[in-house]
This record gives sequence, structure tokens and C-alpha cells, in this order.
Amino acid sequence: MSSQIAVLGAGDVDFRFLEVRFSGPAGARDAFERLVADIVGIVHPDVQEIQANPGDWGIDAFVGDLGEAGEVHVWQSKYFINGFGPSQQSEVRESYKSAQKAAHEHGYRIASWTLCVPCELDGPMLKWWNGWKKRTAKVDDLTIELESGGRLRRRLQATAGEDVRRFYFSPVFAVPERSEDEVERGLEELVDESKYDGALFVRQLDEAGLPETRSAREAFFNAEILEREVTDKGLSTEVSALSTWRVAVSSTWSVAFNTACQTSPERRFPRLYGEVLAGIEASHVREAASLRAHVIHGVGLLHQAVDNGRAGWVRDWREVAQDHRSRPSLSKPATGREVDDETENTDD
Repeated sequence: MSSQIAVLGAGDVDFRFLEVRFSGPAGARDAFERLVADIVGIVHPDVQEIQANPGDWGIDAFVGDLGEAGEVHVWQSKYFINGFGPSQQSEVRESYKSAQKAAHEHGYRIASWTLCVPCELDGPMLKWWNGWKKRTAKVDDLTIELESGGRLRRRLQATAGEDVRRFYFSPVFAVPERSEDEVERGLEELVDESKYDGALFVRQLDEAGLPETRSAREAFFNAEILEREVTDKGLSTEVSALSTWRVAVSSTWSVAFNTACQTSPERRFPRLYGEVLAGIEASHVREAASLRAHVIHGVGLLHQAVDNGRAGWVRDWREVAQDHRSRPSLSKPATGREVDDETENTDD
């Protein structure tokens, strides 16, 4: 059986890797905005982002008070991955004007405005930038800065940026070729999803406002089968590989959850679930290959962690888990023999 080669990065900071990591230019553009906010959050844990609904007030990330007579420091992200030219100049001017317009309309003051781009500016563009920056800063009485690709890269390569760098630039490794007798573990269809109605991992999804839970239940079910098979065989290499994968899954969730807490004061984090699952699916190819498994098994391992009260999808997930345990009418999902029964029913 030939392997699926997926050599997608080497762990270094290459902003083009975002297009691989987050499924194309559009995903990379959104990821770059989040990345900038997370970099700012290294120094300013109180950084916040604004959701476009319909507009974002010309702000991608800010620190300060948007209220009447408040003062804010603004970071504007532009995913100019192919360089900086006249069209990019126009975008920068328009973004800055939008930010100032919103500030005047809502009564707050912009104390600083920082442009963040993943590229470097050439000589003529740097000359334009320095001239525009000097004129604009003088007229509007604020500080204007540029965080280009090199500066952003150095911030990520510093010790303080390690967690953020790992989340956005985790390498995806080549899946090694297998011999003909090494059959990849398949995925089983979950016939009766109601068996998990009382599960904590399902409740945590409900708490986060995620009503469609079938795929989560199916991933959980397949992770239970994988765990049973590995345990029954008792091969030390597979037991160790499964344990390692659990740690990797928990780390992926932890980095994303901490980042969400830093960037939003809300109880729910609309992007968290998708970002964590995307991280597992994009970055856990090597772990899956070591067990001849599918990355969806890794998603199931995450739901197992949630079900065991070690993770969650809302800020107060620990309180949710504690409340769930205190309610005797809610039982843990079926495991062990009941998983066997479900698999047998699937074969009929």
C-alpha cells in the first residue's frame, strides 16, 4: 500500500504555510488576523478582536476602551503575502480612514495604529510608508507603526511566542509507506447516536451553542474502538503511541483555548471548536499513521478528554463538568462491551 505524502512544513515561520494549514488563501487571511491578535496577546493579554457584523470599525485587534472618550491602540492585519505595491498602498489608506471614521462616530480616540503584513517592503515602498506615516501621525496626533514579516517572525521565534508559533506553524509530516499486510484502521458508522445523549462531551458542545453533534459522537465512538483494540492487543509500541497522541491532542486544545480566553471576554468562543478540530486534522497526521488510524480518531480522543472532565468549549467548562457529575440522571456514555455490541450491529 502506498502512502499519502503530506510534507507541508518544517516548523519554521513561513507565512505561506498558513495557506496549507488553513485550506487556501481565504483561510490563511482569516488565520493571519487571528495570528496577529495572538502575537499582540503575548504582551497584552487584554487584547480583543472585533467581529465584522457587518463592519469591524476598521479594527482587527485592539487594546483599550471603545466607549465615549475612550482611548484605543489598534492593530490592522493585511495578508499581503505576494508583496507590497500601489494597490496595497490604497488598501492601507482606506483601512486607516475607516478606523478613524469609526473612532469619530463613536467618540473614542486612536492612540496608536499598527499595520501588520507578512511580507517585507522594498525601498520605494518603505520610502512611501515612512512619508505617509510621518504626515498622518502629525495630522492625527497618534503613533503609527509597521510590523512586517520579519518583525512578526522574530516575535514568534522568541521564547514567549513558542505556543502561538506551534499552533499556527505545526509541521505536517510525511505518512510512511506501509507493507501490504498493514491494513489501515477504518471508521465505524454509529448506528444509535442516542446512546450518548447523557454524555458530558455532548453537553459541553450544547453549552458552546453547537447543536449538530452527530460527527462528534461518531468520532468519540471510533476513538473508543481504537482504545479497546490497542488495549486488547497490548503492544507496548501502540500503547505508547496512543498515549502520545492523547498528549498532543490535549496540547492542541490547550493552546487554542488559552488564546481564545486572551482574545475574548465572552463565555462562548465561536471559533474555538473549528480551530481545534482543524489543528488536529492538519497537524496530527504522524500520530494517526503511527497507529494506522485516521485523524478523526484523534478528534474522538479529544471528545474523550472532554468527557473525562479535562477540557471543554466554554470559559467555565470546569463548572459545567462539575454540575454534570452532580446530576445522577446523567450517565457516562457506553464503553467496553456496549461498544462491541454497536460494532456487531453495524456488521449485520
